[in-house]
Amino acid sequence: MIDQEVQADWHALADEVWLGVAEWRAANPKATFAEIEQAVEERLATIRTRVLADVALASAVRDIATQDESERPRCPDCHGELEARGQQARELTTLRGDTVRLRRSYSVCGVCGHGLFPPR
Repeated sequence: MIDQEVQADWHALADEVWLGVAEWRAANPKATFAEIEQAVEERLATIRTRVLADVALASAVRDIATQDESERPRCPDCHGELEARGQQARELTTLRGDTVRLRRSYSVCGVCGHGLFPPR
């Protein structure tokens, strides 16, 4: 679940983006449609990347160590129980090529040794 503080941060970021678009347009009154589109896309990317990270981190499997063992995800290979191995950071690339850094659980299957990050 996305808490109200995160949502408030999204609104503040969106306000900054809209202001940035307006300021860019004022500074570029003769811009072509393609230039306007590029400027808008660049600014919207900051919102997109932030929302992706926040939504991913809102996952129930963000920290499997806090979950009851019966509720933890299972190994996709052998369906064995996953053992928490602490939190680690991982960088993922979005469809637009932006980088999102997530800090999530790393887990290892106690049966086959398959490592999962982030856990499924």
